[in-house]
This record gives sequence, C-alpha cells and structure tokens, in this order.
Amino acid sequence: MKRYAFNLLLLVASASLIGCGPVPSGSSVSYGGRGSLQIGSPAPPLAIEAWFQGDAVEKIESGKVYVIEFWATWCGPCLMNMPHMSELQEQYRDEATFIGVTDESAAKVRAFLATESTSGSPWSSEITYRLGTDLNEGMYTNYMAAANQMGIPTAFIIGKGGTVDWIGHPADLDEALATAVKAVN
Repeated sequence: MKRYAFNLLLLVASASLIGCGPVPSGSSVSYGGRGSLQIGSPAPPLAIEAWFQGDAVEKIESGKVYVIEFWATWCGPCLMNMPHMSELQEQYRDEATFIGVTDESAAKVRAFLATESTSGSPWSSEITYRLGTDLNEGMYTNYMAAANQMGIPTAFIIGKGGTVDWIGHPADLDEALATAVKAVN
C-alpha cells in the first residue's frame, strides 16, 4: 500500500510540473500555422467570447504588459498555479493585465468559481485576475496551436511593444514578467 501511495504521489507531482497534457483543438490554424507564433512575434488579437471575472479587455494595447494563461477547471496543475497567478496580479496590478482563458462553458466556469478552493474560500475570491472563455477556440488556435503548445497550463507574456516576450509554464514566469514590466517601450 505504501508503494501505491508513493507512486500516486509521484504521478501527481509530475503532472503538476509538466501540465495536464493536450487540449482539444480544431484542425485549422489561422495565425500562420503551427510554430508560427514565437518569441518576438506580434501578439495575436484577443478573442474572448464571455468574461466571468474582472473587466473585459477588448484588445492588446501598446505600452502595456499582458499575461495570458490557458487553463481548465479539470486541470490539477492549473488549479495549483492559480494562487500564484493571483499573487502576481496583485504584485503587478498597475503594470500588467492577467487573463485566464478556458474553452469551457459559462455554466461550467461559474459552477467552478462557486466551489471551495484548497484554502477553503470559493475560487471566485481566490482568483484575482480576469477570466474569459474561448468557446470557438480562436485564442487556442492563435496562441497555443500557433506556438506548438500542447498542454495546459501555458502562459504567454505580451510585452509593451505588443510582441510575445515569453511562453511557458506559468509557475516559471516570475523573472520574465519582471523583465517585461521593467522594459522601456
């Protein structure tokens, strides 16, 4: 039994470091094809169908920093990282805009936000950044697929010049975010 528990713990720990694996996607890529979005590429436009939390963001504006994170309610590593993202949003509240993007329905996201987080508070009070849905997969296609990103959570930092400055696991974005915020436009 101890060996089973150890193996289960190892599996959960590995998943939190690696991510949840592939996210379903459509077959077409409208941002120039797979691999066309790289560090230094112009940021694709936002395509959020509905906002659940925070003020709506209509477009990427020059001179501002954005963190766009792809997540899902069923993704354990995504949920484990959300408090960290909220801490960063609070730390950089005047310098960066954080947007969590999921392809799940409004009903599913609203139900999730009402559930209790690991701290005992509802997720709606635990997550301090904007959340939106990407039901038509425009964001997924133009960011995740175009950057050859196959698993979540994945984050993109859009720098002040409107280009992609960083792509990776959101647990690792602290240094890159600090650099993006300090950059002169």
